[in-house]
Amino acid sequence: MRAKCVQLLLKLWTHAMKLALSLFAGAALAASMATSAAAADLLQPADPIYSSPMFNFEGLYGGVDAGGSFTGGGAFGNLGVIVGANLAVTDGILAGIEFQGDSYWNGAGYQGYDLLGLGKIGGFVSDNAMLYGDLGGGVLNGAGAYAFGGGVEFGLTSQVSLRGDVQGIGAWGAAPTVGKATVGLLFHMQ
Repeated sequence: MRAKCVQLLLKLWTHAMKLALSLFAGAALAASMATSAAAADLLQPADPIYSSPMFNFEGLYGGVDAGGSFTGGGAFGNLGVIVGANLAVTDGILAGIEFQGDSYWNGAGYQGYDLLGLGKIGGFVSDNAMLYGDLGGGVLNGAGAYAFGGGVEFGLTSQVSLRGDVQGIGAWGAAPTVGKATVGLLFHMQ
């Protein structure tokens, strides 16, 4: 009788182990399928800005500008170069640095120059337009000067933008003596 009880217990034990093994295999299969589904969700871009329709003003850029300047001594045309870099602070706000060099001309020929280093901060007003303000210092005809202003920049193609910029320039410690308005064409190196 005892031998029959042991055989019966062994049969029950074997069936219980088979059932436990089947349950464990099913749980493992379900877990692996859930993990695969979660991994598929990871294939989406980490930051939605990469699929954004907004023009990418970030990174290095360079270009040319032309316009007019007004001083107490009259009006001048100006022609210059621009080099800078922007960095995204948030999805809609950019900060950057910019260097400008402009030469001033009138009917009598070359009249002077400015070399400016500016800090910029701006924000998107549409998918391809940014308003910004700038502030900095530099040299105006060999003398130390400050500059302040702002403008608007429009993305034309994936790497080219057009901007309008207005600045006040003055000697350190004095009121602004130059008002400058320019239009620039910039190439963004993303």
